[in-house]
Order: sequence, then C-alpha cells, then structure tokens
Amino acid sequence: MSTFQRKLQKDRTNEETSNAGLKWEAADDAYLLESSKNGISITDIAKHLKRTDGSIKTRLVINILSNCNENKTDLEELCTLHNISSREVANYEQKKEQREKKKVTRPNEKSSGFLSSDLLEVCDGLSQLNKKLDTVLENQCTILKKIK
Repeated sequence: MSTFQRKLQKDRTNEETSNAGLKWEAADDAYLLESSKNGISITDIAKHLKRTDGSIKTRLVINILSNCNENKTDLEELCTLHNISSREVANYEQKKEQREKKKVTRPNEKSSGFLSSDLLEVCDGLSQLNKKLDTVLENQCTILKKIK
C-alpha cells in the first residue's frame, strides 16, 4: 500500500475528513465555489465538506482552470475572485505535468519501458514551456500589483 493510500485510508476513518478521496458531487463544487467567493476559509470549507484542506485547494484550482478554459475567463480575475494565488495554480500545473511525465515513463507498474528520444524531447520542451509560463504569470502578477 502506498503512502498516499495509507493517508487516504486514515483520512476516511476520521469523521472530519470522511469524504477524502471520494467523487465530487456537483453540489459540493457549487458550495466550494460560492464559499470561496464569499471569503470562507479553505479550512472551514474543508470541515463542511468533510475533506482535507489540500483537496479543497486542489479542487478549487481545478475549477478555476476549467472555468478559465471553458469560458475564456481571465486566470488572475478568477484567482482573485476565489482567494487563491496564481502561484498555487502554477504549482498545481507543474505537479500535474510531473505526474503526466511519470505516467509516460512508467506506463504501468509491471513495465519498465523507456521513452524514445523523441518523447523525451517533447517532455523537455513542455518543461521549458511551463517555466516560461511561470515567468509570464509572475510578470502578470507584478503588473497587476503595480496597477492596484
């Protein structure tokens, strides 16, 4: 059993985090978004939904990115609206990229397959692009702070 699975098992046995790892319902997402807009803390939202602070923050970031992509809404605007930093969004995207890269290098636990040089180049290119996007996000934050 992995460390993550052990933690999840422990969280589920705790009444305060008994929904940890379970599927999100539409009503839970709606509550999360409305609560964050109203300035309710991550911890208070987590207690209400019986989830961990980390899962609340992650789900909030996922919703922000989804809204950004589907509705062409400005990322900074959504981050401000939901009281989350663009840095946290960038960190999520970076960790997601790392997970995806691991999936490509280890398609399943039984296989020790290696990436072809072409795929490695693509992964390296994506990593460099992510770093450039981080820089752009930081620059946007700096500009927005100067405007305010």
